[in-house]
Amino acid sequence: MNHLQKLGLASFFFLGLGIASGAVPQSTAGWSPQTAVAVALICYGIGLVLALIAFMQSRKGQSLNGPTKFLARAPLALVAIVVLISSSVP
Repeated sequence: MNHLQKLGLASFFFLGLGIASGAVPQSTAGWSPQTAVAVALICYGIGLVLALIAFMQSRKGQSLNGPTKFLARAPLALVAIVVLISSSVP
C-alpha cells in the first residue's frame, strides 16, 4: 500500500468519523452538544486537509493504478459533491 492510498484511506476515515460523531446520540457519548460539534468539525477539517494533500500529490504526473487514483481523488470529490448538493437544497 503506497502513501497515496494511505492518505486517501485516512481521509475517508476522518470524514466518516466526523459523520459518526455528529450522528451519535448525546446520551450515548455523554458529550454536550458543543463538544459533539467541535469533535465533528475537527474530524471534518482533518479529513479535508488529508483529501487535499492526497489529491494534489496524485496530480503530479506519475502513472498510478486504478485503486490508487480512486483512493487519492475520491475523498475530495465526495466532499465537493456533498457541498454542492447541500448548497442547492433550500
